Amino acid sequence: MITANPEMLVLARLSRGETGTAVAEELNISTGLLSKWENGVIAPPPDRLAQLARHYRYPEIMFLQPERVRGTDSVCLHHRKQKLMPTRLLNKIEAEMYLAQIQVSRLLRHIDVDTPLEFVTLDPDEIGGPEKVARTLRAYWRVPSGPIRNLVMLVESAGGIVMFRDFETRKLDGMSSWTKDVPPLFYVNRHNSTDRSRWTIAHELGHLVMHSTPTAGHPEEEANAFAQEFLTPRAEIEADLRRLTFTNLPSLKTYWRVSMKALIMTADRIGALPPGRVKSLYVQYSRAGFSQGEPWPLDDETPTLIRDAIGVHLNQHRYTIEELARVMLIYPEEFVTNYNVQAGGIQQRLRVV
Repeated sequence: MITANPEMLVLARLSRGETGTAVAEELNISTGLLSKWENGVIAPPPDRLAQLARHYRYPEIMFLQPERVRGTDSVCLHHRKQKLMPTRLLNKIEAEMYLAQIQVSRLLRHIDVDTPLEFVTLDPDEIGGPEKVARTLRAYWRVPSGPIRNLVMLVESAGGIVMFRDFETRKLDGMSSWTKDVPPLFYVNRHNSTDRSRWTIAHELGHLVMHSTPTAGHPEEEANAFAQEFLTPRAEIEADLRRLTFTNLPSLKTYWRVSMKALIMTADRIGALPPGRVKSLYVQYSRAGFSQGEPWPLDDETPTLIRDAIGVHLNQHRYTIEELARVMLIYPEEFVTNYNVQAGGIQQRLRVV
């Protein structure tokens, strides 16, 4: 007899932002009994499992899957968040990302994605610091000189998965994870501006490349240094920054596809400008009200890899939306909403295994 996967029970509850106490009260059971189900001490009987499934709004089949959700197979999990991020909301978004990992794994199970590039891990201590890691990865991925015009496309060309989702908060920019069975996943707040999302993806890329194992250094500082060098290599941007003025900030933002604030910070960090001029730029930036949102928005960068994979299943494998939603362990309505489902859009790099 197949019993419920305790990890899936926990994942379902967290992904809906619920506490064990609230669920127990709603289902008229004790918190101790729910705890025993979630810890695998005893299995919920079929009628109770059906009740849980209805309450969490997931198909019962989801709770019977043997997939490991978290554990030793997880290479790394990282967040780019503010310090005052509510724990319950962070747990909810993290659970949603773990569910997305499972869904992506099942979606790509019978599709071979041909990518010209691949992800690698590089030790900043061995390579010579995060900036050197960024230059090494740019060279390994054959990134041409100058700005990266489409970072999402570059990540996908190495097999990475980029998802933009509603986080219900602006205190979390994004998170990332890389397990042995799923490509690197970048889970990004869709309400952020393009320049902020690009920095978040580059920051998370630095984590995945450099921090596959716990580090004794300062991983957040290293990830920021990596992002800065990856998006705006010092050797290529320094001349622009030495001539940096408040007037030419918009044109440099459009060219390098990073925020105006990031340009000022980079100029300060590499010593391209005297401290007094940097301070003046910060003051002008603040007085202009740009701290509340910068003008001159960048063009969006839209992921296509998952969309194309769904297109293969719908058009080539002849799945219905209901069948594909079942494969991904969610109801059709949530599948359509989360993945913006559209038939078509198949690209030649995706083929049946």
